[in-house]
Amino acid sequence: MVLSGAQAAAIQGNWKNVDAQAQEYANALFLRYLTSNPGDQARFPKFAEVPLGDLRSNADFNAQTIVIVKALSAIVANLGDVQKAAELLRQRVRTHYKRNITMAQFERLLDLLPMFLQEKAHAGGDVADAWRIAIADLMPAMRDEYSRCQ
Repeated sequence: MVLSGAQAAAIQGNWKNVDAQAQEYANALFLRYLTSNPGDQARFPKFAEVPLGDLRSNADFNAQTIVIVKALSAIVANLGDVQKAAELLRQRVRTHYKRNITMAQFERLLDLLPMFLQEKAHAGGDVADAWRIAIADLMPAMRDEYSRCQ
């Protein structure tokens, strides 16, 4: 499927909830990710040794999570042009490949997003479904870029 204009607008409308409390959502999303993928915390040396329950009060964790949500915000803002959104993700793949972030890690984070937004940011099922379509549309560009980096 291809993300429609209406679906992109639905994602963008719901994302306003995230933007309004970006740090809170950023921390919650990444805590969900690390809870599901505890071994990945070691990839973040600035807070690798911080207990999961203490991460919200860690300045380095907060700095990292807000960068993630700001990157997602830029992608959301460009969902009306999937090629622009894909290019933003390609750039992320290039910078993260150098840090040994795998394609599987990107996929695991993006897989969490639709359900997370339903549970935390009041996204309806239509918005969650639109996210699934957007991710499916964008994933080939990410995989392509990752294979170019290898």
